[in-house]
Amino acid sequence: METKQNTISSETEITRNKGSTRTLSQREFGQKLTLSPLARSILKKRYLRNNEKPEEMFWRVAEHVAQAEKQYGCDCQEWTEKFYKMMVELKFLPNSPCLMNAGRENAMLSACFVLPIEDSIEGIFETVKRTALIQKAGGGTGFSFDRLRPTGDIVTSSGGTTSGPISFWRVLSETTSAIQQGAFRRGANMGMMSVEHPDILKFLNAKQDTAAFTNFNISVKVPDAFMKKLMEIPYIPHIVVNPRTRKRYVIPHSVNISSYTIDDLLPEDQAKGEFYTVKEIFDMIVVNARATGEPGICFIDRANRDNTTPLLGQIEATNPCGEQPLLPYEACTLGSINLAKFVTSLNGRARMDWSALAQTVRLAVRFLDNTIDVSDYPVEETLRLAQENRKIGLGVMSFANCLFLLGIPYDSERGVKFAASLMKSINEDARQASTALANLRGAFPNWDQSTWRTQKSINIRNASVTCIAPTGTISIIAGCSGGIEPVYSLVYERKVEGETTVIVNPVFEQVAKDQGFYQPGLIEEILRQGTLKNIEGIPEKIKRVFVTALEIAPEWHVKMQAAFQQHCDAAVSKTINLSKNAAVTDVDKAYKLAFELGCKGITVYRDGAREHQIITTAHKTVQPLTNMISPRPRARQNKGQTTKYRTGCGTLFVTVNWDAYGLCEVFACLGKAGGGGGGGCAAQTEGLCRSVSIGLRSGVDPRELIEQLKGIRCLSTIARRKTNKDISVVSCADAIAAALEEALETLKGNCEYARVVPTNKCPECGYPLRRQEGCNVCDNCWYTKCQ
Repeated sequence: METKQNTISSETEITRNKGSTRTLSQREFGQKLTLSPLARSILKKRYLRNNEKPEEMFWRVAEHVAQAEKQYGCDCQEWTEKFYKMMVELKFLPNSPCLMNAGRENAMLSACFVLPIEDSIEGIFETVKRTALIQKAGGGTGFSFDRLRPTGDIVTSSGGTTSGPISFWRVLSETTSAIQQGAFRRGANMGMMSVEHPDILKFLNAKQDTAAFTNFNISVKVPDAFMKKLMEIPYIPHIVVNPRTRKRYVIPHSVNISSYTIDDLLPEDQAKGEFYTVKEIFDMIVVNARATGEPGICFIDRANRDNTTPLLGQIEATNPCGEQPLLPYEACTLGSINLAKFVTSLNGRARMDWSALAQTVRLAVRFLDNTIDVSDYPVEETLRLAQENRKIGLGVMSFANCLFLLGIPYDSERGVKFAASLMKSINEDARQASTALANLRGAFPNWDQSTWRTQKSINIRNASVTCIAPTGTISIIAGCSGGIEPVYSLVYERKVEGETTVIVNPVFEQVAKDQGFYQPGLIEEILRQGTLKNIEGIPEKIKRVFVTALEIAPEWHVKMQAAFQQHCDAAVSKTINLSKNAAVTDVDKAYKLAFELGCKGITVYRDGAREHQIITTAHKTVQPLTNMISPRPRARQNKGQTTKYRTGCGTLFVTVNWDAYGLCEVFACLGKAGGGGGGGCAAQTEGLCRSVSIGLRSGVDPRELIEQLKGIRCLSTIARRKTNKDISVVSCADAIAAALEEALETLKGNCEYARVVPTNKCPECGYPLRRQEGCNVCDNCWYTKCQ
């Protein structure tokens, strides 16, 4: 059971950047660095340099970030020690690029960026280049496709027509896939499109093929006017606008969703017949979100109302997980406070240490502001905007564990009120800290053009200071729950190299022991049932407090997100978890409630959602039978190899092809020589190959197919093997299995095809992924798409 934490030696010699050494002792800093075995494993795999200890990593980061103090006339050593202490006590951790890259040459410490896509070939491929540079350095990217003219629109320079935004989106996706093999982090992206773009139907349905655009999250941008129509006049035709000409159109029901062009739409003033209504567009968003978790919604007008530098431009997109609506070329520099570290006991009752929390907030703001000065940026425009606007994103993690310690149910009015009060306190303290820095260092350079001057008259160092970001792996390092999410399970299994370890939430385990209901078999029973609800011997109050994500009704998820958003400069990355049997109406209500309560965006994920795909017809969306899976489409050209085998029926040529996602099809052809070469055996072989091909394109693991086919024996082949040493297989099915094995060997280590697994499985260990904090997360190896 992996609940005991390992304590690393308190006497560790730290190697500093300039070659000197320093001994950091428990006496000096007052606390040991306590890490779980899982945290140690993740640090070793993803963060630590060769032979680097965790303490050395934190010192490396603290020293690098403290170098910014020089330009403001402050003592780097003093701030190095303060930053180190804050991190080694696990009270605050910066985003993963900072932990990975600080102290390296050309160290990029920011997590994510937004890049514009101009409506020209030159502009599009300049964005492709910038994307490659940023992702090579370990950053994520967000894009809006709104500026691109729709499919079929005129290209004046060539006299032809454009292939549309989806085709260029595919180029960006392939760019990420091509470069992600050599980086510490896999590339992550956000793709956004306005609901008013003519290609919106294609965009909304693009990811219903779960093998497509696997390195992108997608959200549709919905303005307030659309939501007002949805609430008041939902059955009017939905109007789309060509971004090149500004002409307005309606979308006929008769269009083919996957292939329509601008010429298939009708001008608004010539509309006759049946067209997509506002409600039908919203219904398509909702149905698709229930099916696969995408698209999310971005309430773009709300994001722009909080844009503190509107004179510099409008917000067009967010970073990959949605917590930072940004101007083109802006970056997000993120860090999170471990809330559970600030729950103390007074007279036997748990309480928040607000003073200690405020002190850490102030120090964290300084840390993040320093990070902007010492970070390298691979694109010149991002360097300029980062330093001119100085946006930071201070957030939280361990909120669920904090509630557990305080005895507050997540799905309660008390929980929501506590969340609002907590975030209000953090936001106010962070702004005060930024104002204090402005008095010492100066306001951010674009302050004169910001609403901080024109509307608030507040001198401040950073254009924005708070957001709630995903905390995937850094919450594992800190040994706490992620972000503001409820825990997904109190007990779960983790499998490594064939061994199974049971992981127990440490707060629950400690409470169970303290209150005397930790009995033999309790953990196994929780693992079996997945909830405390029906387990005897556990006090009802404990059952009420220790609720998990899928036990919480969708509206409480949304209310909690809204409570944090109320006191957050940027936005909140959170997943609205739904049970497997949640209906389309549940998603509909959640999306509408998010708008009503003031959220800037929303993402849902239904448990088991990607076990099947949605079926889309020309003008309506139909829900398939449960657990039905559709194979991915066959590409026009595939690569492959053909192998010759001798069988009882003669020579068998087996061709195995692969596409961008792996093995995709098998063909087998029997030669003329040998008995039975063209009869029933040929028909059986063709049928088998077709079945295997469908399986491969539907996400079935090739190894599973090999296991089923390998060793099947044919009497004719067995008989001929006795006199023909060239026959190495025992049947045609066995030959197909052998050909599949050889093809897998060919692909092994080939970066071009070692890509993200197209099904909802972890690309590193194959374990099922789940959605948390707006990001795909693996509970087994703790891979996260966003970190």
